[in-house]
Amino acid sequence: MSRLRQVIERFGESRFTRWESAAAKIDEHGPRTIDRLGFRKTMEHGLGDSLHTTNTYYVLPESWRSEIFRGMNINAVNKELLQRGVIEPGNDGKASSLVRLPGLGTQRCYIVKTIPGLAESEARAA
Repeated sequence: MSRLRQVIERFGESRFTRWESAAAKIDEHGPRTIDRLGFRKTMEHGLGDSLHTTNTYYVLPESWRSEIFRGMNINAVNKELLQRGVIEPGNDGKASSLVRLPGLGTQRCYIVKTIPGLAESEARAA
């Protein structure tokens, strides 16, 4: 879990291509993503003072296996992340989902909705 948190904290802006619209299109005004790990979609929720944003990360399978969790038992990692609700399972029950990604078409990827450890660190800071 700490590896995933570290990658998102360290590379959340630079190695995840910004995906801003509901359509599977990338933000053409954003900078080019070098050595991409996947895509980042930002959504706004609420109104007025309760307005907040959330980021969902769509991690490409090869990056997931060979970079983020290199040297680890990927099946055990996926099982743990699914149990903790960190990744969203596919309709087929697998750890990865079929998603229409900008510029890539329909691909399998890992959908990270919750960043592990973020809630605990925010609670400690309060």
